[in-house]
This record gives sequence, structure tokens and C-alpha cells, in this order.
Amino acid sequence: MDLLRNIGEIGLGALFLIGAVFNATYTRTHGEKFYGSFADGAWLGPARQMIEKVVIPNATVFTMALVLFQATVAIMILLRGDLLQCALLAGGGFALVAAGASSPGGTIANLALAAVQFTLALT
Repeated sequence: MDLLRNIGEIGLGALFLIGAVFNATYTRTHGEKFYGSFADGAWLGPARQMIEKVVIPNATVFTMALVLFQATVAIMILLRGDLLQCALLAGGGFALVAAGASSPGGTIANLALAAVQFTLALT
């Protein structure tokens, strides 16, 4: 069971690292298009409005904060130290927020991702 847990945690750390690299390289220069696709697909009206009125006009600042967050969570998970539980909880919270701003399929995936991270953090 420990091996499976370790693989899962390292996989989550890698996922956050990949997200940070993607957002630093692509989203940073294509923020309006990237976040616009979330606004177009968001099934919750308030989430759509927030993306359109807050995120897109501030895409560069939002993206850099996102990259910093994702990189920090990735490092905390991959170091496998005392901050692992905190990183998993933060990652789970991030997935919950992302679920609210996603398409129906994205919502399901993000809720599953949140459940996995919260389960790992709390067991």
C-alpha cells in the first residue's frame, strides 16, 4: 500500500509541475485564449462571470500567481517532507476551485482529483 501511495503522491507532484511549466510557457502568452476557453465551457454562471471580468483582464498576473502556486505545491509534494500534507490539502482545494470553473467533464475530473488529494492528506 505504501508503494501505491508513494506513486500517487509523486504523480500528483509531477502533475502540478507539468501544470506550472505549461502555464509559464503557454498560458503566460495566450492567457485570453486559454482562460476564455474556461469561460466558454464553465457551466456555473458566477464562475464564467468571474473568469470574464477578473481573470481575463488580469491574465498575466493571474497566470504568474498560478505558476507560483503550482510550482510551490509540486516542490512541497516532491520533497516528501513535513509539508506534504499541507501541499495535498492545498492541491485538493485548488481542484475544488477549478471544478467550479470547469465544464461538466472537467468538474467531474477535478472533483475526483480533489478527493484523491484530500484522502491522501487525511490518511
